Amino acid sequence: MSSIIDHPEHDERRHGAHGLPPIGVWWPMLERTLQLEVLENLNAPLRWFVVRRIYELCELDAGPIPRLGVRLGENERAYIAGWSHAVDWS
Repeated sequence: MSSIIDHPEHDERRHGAHGLPPIGVWWPMLERTLQLEVLENLNAPLRWFVVRRIYELCELDAGPIPRLGVRLGENERAYIAGWSHAVDWS
């Protein structure tokens, strides 16, 4: 017997956005300056440099990285919100 937790059609990145690797893998390794840049506006599109760095950290080939439109999903924003409360940024 199997159960489905979430249907693939509910994945917001499947609808036109470039999928990112799991945030739990790359966020802790992302350089602090890039983390702070992302934290400035979690709803803003990520710069292509940040997306490329994420793929480098995960040792994945990103292929052609779109210049615009790569955004964090709802679950990724929630992960970062939880992380920022748990980490001392001083």
